[in-house]
Amino acid sequence: MTPDEQDRLARARFAMLSAMRAGGVVTMLLGMWIWWGDVIRTGGYPLVGLPLFVIGFFNSLILPQIFARRWRSPRP
Repeated sequence: MTPDEQDRLARARFAMLSAMRAGGVVTMLLGMWIWWGDVIRTGGYPLVGLPLFVIGFFNSLILPQIFARRWRSPRP
């Protein structure tokens, strides 16, 4: 793999990890809004909001670490 291809791959992976984190944060906020807010029904709707929050948490904090470990360069 040429240095240019390596650079392109690293940039694509970084963009993907950043998008996963941002999407997870948005999902977490949406879940909290549904969970505690009056969006769907008065007093919040934890049955829908809590799973969305958990999915967003996993998507923003845990999944990027798993991918980063998998993509890490082998140590010489």
